Amino acid sequence: MKRAIVLVSFGASHDNSRKLCLEALAEDFRKEFPEAVIRQAYTSVFIRRALEKRGLPIDSLEEALTRLAEENIGEVLLQPTYMTPGEEYEKKVLAAVPKFAPRFRKLTVGEPVFVKDEDYAKNLLAICRSIFVPRGTELVLLGHGSPHRHNPVYERLQQEIDAQGLPIHVGVIESTDTPDFSMVLERLKKSGTKEVLLAPLLLTSGMHVERDLAGSSPASWKSRFEAEGFAVTAITQGLGESPFFRQLYLDKARQQLAAMD
Repeated sequence: MKRAIVLVSFGASHDNSRKLCLEALAEDFRKEFPEAVIRQAYTSVFIRRALEKRGLPIDSLEEALTRLAEENIGEVLLQPTYMTPGEEYEKKVLAAVPKFAPRFRKLTVGEPVFVKDEDYAKNLLAICRSIFVPRGTELVLLGHGSPHRHNPVYERLQQEIDAQGLPIHVGVIESTDTPDFSMVLERLKKSGTKEVLLAPLLLTSGMHVERDLAGSSPASWKSRFEAEGFAVTAITQGLGESPFFRQLYLDKARQQLAAMD
C-alpha cells in the first residue's frame, strides 16, 4: 500500500526562509520516511499566488490531495507544520478530511507541535538548544497569536518556562491576543535585566519578523523595548532553521503513522 505524507504549511514567500525552513523540513521527512511520498501544500492563497507569479507554483491542500488520489496513493498523513492547533489547522486541514477521506483507504491528520501537556517541556528543550542566550540576557519569544480568539498555548508555555526558572518571556504579535507587549515589558522590568534577545516563536521568518519583531519603525517590538531603555538584539531566523526544532515534527508524524498501522 503506497503511503504519502503531506506537509501542510501556511507558507513562506521569502525564498531564504522557505528554503531553510520548509524545504529543509521536507528533506528531513524524505530521509526519515524513504518509503513514503513526501509532498508540500500551502494553505495561504496570498502566498501561493505570489509564488506562482514568480514561477514557483505550490499546491493547495485540496490540489495535493487530488493529485495523490489520482496517483492511487492508499494512505495519507496530513502533517501540519503549525505551532498550535489554531484557525488554519481547524478550518483548512481538519475541514478537508471529510471531503477527501472517501478517496483513500486511510486519511489522517497529525498534530501541530504544541498540543499535549508533554509537548511543552520537550519543545522548550528544543527551543533552548536552538537559540543561544548570553549570560545576563533575557530571551523574549514572539509568537503570532490570533485575532479571532485567545490561544492558551502561549500562557501554557510560559508556565513551563517559569516552572524551570528560565529567563524567557513569551509574547504575541497580534495586538488583540495575549501575552501582549505590556505584559512582557512588566516581566522584563521585574527581572532587572537591561539586555534582551528577541526571537520569533515561529517556524518561518517573513513579514512579521522583519516588520513587527525587528523592524526599524517605532511600532516594532525591538523599537518599543529600546524606547524603554533595553539593549535589544533581534534574531530573524525562524525556528525551522534549527534541526532540533524540525525534529519535533518528525516525532509527531512518527506517532501518527504508528497509530495508522
